[in-house]
Amino acid sequence: MTRLDEQLTGVLLREVRGMTPRQAVLTLLERGFIDLRACERQAIRQEIEQLQRQGIPRCEAFEVAAGKFCCSYEKARNAFYKPSKH
Repeated sequence: MTRLDEQLTGVLLREVRGMTPRQAVLTLLERGFIDLRACERQAIRQEIEQLQRQGIPRCEAFEVAAGKFCCSYEKARNAFYKPSKH
């Protein structure tokens, strides 16, 4: 972890001090500290992986995930294949 990471972690911890984990996440979301698009990509990716573990073929899993997340098939496919920056 870099020095900047440490400093920013301190800022975030002060923002959520005394909150439950759920309250902390909601607060960070409301204040714009969490990248919603990155969270959405991860949620779509996890949904597709879960569907595949249940035996659903990948292309069909893309369709199901797209329906669940109200997005296009292409967006679901990109979320699955394009890795996040971290």
